[in-house]
Amino acid sequence: MTRKDGVYFAIAALISVGFTMHLFHTADLLPTLIIGFCALGCGIVFWLLTSFRAPTDPALLLPPYLITAALLMLHIVEEYVFDFGTMIAGITTGIWTTEQFLWTIGFLFPLVWIFGAYAIARRNPLGGFVSCFIFVGMLLGEPTHLLIFPIREAMLHGGGYDYFPGMWTALAPLITGLWGMSVIVSEARRDRRAA
Repeated sequence: MTRKDGVYFAIAALISVGFTMHLFHTADLLPTLIIGFCALGCGIVFWLLTSFRAPTDPALLLPPYLITAALLMLHIVEEYVFDFGTMIAGITTGIWTTEQFLWTIGFLFPLVWIFGAYAIARRNPLGGFVSCFIFVGMLLGEPTHLLIFPIREAMLHGGGYDYFPGMWTALAPLITGLWGMSVIVSEARRDRRAA
């Protein structure tokens, strides 16, 4: 690993650790595991194994990335409208208010996505980190809106399997995230064969 590679990895690791700590202190363990470990931790591993040293062609990566980011924003709007932050706090010991949710997920995340799009276009390795974080996050995180959150709510508060904020739009960014992951993997394989 070159010194420049080390700097990029350190930046990605700092973002991951900082964001995970912030989540743990506001949203509690369940969202931290889902977003922090699955998306950021597995996203870093996926990035290191694929596009870390050879950034993916922006012409191939930007379409699934931008569509996934747009669908994710739509998903966040649904979560905000139906008070996802407070609902998560109701099934954990977290203190996630609507304002904290909006600040973290509705403002900081989109800033990272905008930076990610710019970095992808410039073939900066950090664009690969952001895209891997988002794509892996969609694969591992979005199904929780259907498989974990409503079931946990039913177990804690009674009732049956019912709507939980984000359920209606959870799977759309998962599909485009899989598209993005397939682009990254196929380009990484092509680069290895060429080398």
